[in-house]
Amino acid sequence: MIDTRDARRAIAGLLLATGAPAPGELELAADRLRALGWPPLDAGDHARETPEALAPRIPRALHADVLSLLYELAGDEPIRRRIADAYAGLWHAGSPAAPAAPRRGSALTRWLIGPLPHHQVGGTSQEDAMIERGTPYRGGELAAPGPAAERTPLRHRVERIQAEFHRVVAAVEQVIVGKRDVIERVLTAMAARGHVLLVDAPGVGKTQLCKAIACAIATRFGRIQFTPDLLPLDITGANVFDIRDKQFHFRPGPIFTHILLADEINRATPKTQSALLEVMEERGATVDGTTHAVEEPFSVLATMNPLDHQGTYALPAAQIDRFMMMLEIGYPTPEDEVRVLDYHLGATPPLAALQPVISRASFIEWRDTVPHIHVSPEIKRTAVDYVHGLRRTSEAGASISPRATLAWVRAAQARAMLSGREFVTAEDIMAVAPDVLRHRMWSDGATVRERLRAIAMAGTHGAQGGRR
Repeated sequence: MIDTRDARRAIAGLLLATGAPAPGELELAADRLRALGWPPLDAGDHARETPEALAPRIPRALHADVLSLLYELAGDEPIRRRIADAYAGLWHAGSPAAPAAPRRGSALTRWLIGPLPHHQVGGTSQEDAMIERGTPYRGGELAAPGPAAERTPLRHRVERIQAEFHRVVAAVEQVIVGKRDVIERVLTAMAARGHVLLVDAPGVGKTQLCKAIACAIATRFGRIQFTPDLLPLDITGANVFDIRDKQFHFRPGPIFTHILLADEINRATPKTQSALLEVMEERGATVDGTTHAVEEPFSVLATMNPLDHQGTYALPAAQIDRFMMMLEIGYPTPEDEVRVLDYHLGATPPLAALQPVISRASFIEWRDTVPHIHVSPEIKRTAVDYVHGLRRTSEAGASISPRATLAWVRAAQARAMLSGREFVTAEDIMAVAPDVLRHRMWSDGATVRERLRAIAMAGTHGAQGGRR
């Protein structure tokens, strides 16, 4: 007896990729599963897992039936078609069951989906044009079965970026032991052109993490130790009079770097903290009426000690909102802490031996690729509905701005890209939600998840009440 559990999870994951499936889609899936002699989908199957994780676990004997059903359930929905294509490519057989030619859909459906993707600014790229011309999920003719699924230039780029991402994570893990998840989330925010606020106890590796990332990516690293006597000009730089030529010359401050560590940011006065507002948002600093742009890539990685509040100043809401994510590193497990001793008690500290694994130009390509990751209209609407639900139920002091919505979806694009996909799923949205929203809601990750779950349930019940 072949276990069909993973196969059913793949089918449920495809239906959940664009939000809650319609009742008719669930009924269609149940009919097709019964025809195969399989049990219908149940609550245990409704878990979102990526094709990369599920495909190797599905027995080869089920590949043809699963792929045929995936393409049938995907229909004209581009995100679902891409998931089905991903399974076909991972099984190295193109389309084993020669799925039926994709339906073109009604004119209304094509108008709603629109050209793919047009969410980025700057028109249609070469990758987009190829996606529009020849892939089955855009209503084109399905290519003849071959040894592998056709890869577009965008697909090649995403695969290369994913490999580079794994190399960077592995390099940073030589310094930061047992915190792979934290490293991946910091890199996700940086790839999305975001800034990160690391809030944790002293000595858990916040500064070492920032330095290790800068070493692994071959970028310049700058550090500002925030203290109460620090002045704004100590951060941005100043015009200095040169007595030799009797002119003022701009002397750049430490913000003119690639990766800036703002250490203990809450120990500086609000006036000094405000010196970061412009550069974090507009990538430039204005001194004496002249704006000086910072060089790309630019990211601020700030640290804050949540335990010792003596001599600190609360971060203003405007500054909090400019951080894409707030993260905690946490204490290592006993086994990992033993490895920390093994690594760091040697003659050569791991950070000193760390060498760049990708170039600065490669990391800039990460950032340039993120806007090309497709976000379907349904995913965008889901994110906006969640944000409006949070605003209606927010407590005093919480502020979820449109900047937060943009940061949320942009972080989901970066996560999808670093996972090896050219499209965003509902799983990406929910995975980055706690990190992006918690500091804007003055809450923790678990509370954010509960609030989102409550909003989803309220929306489901409201829709059912409207149908009745």
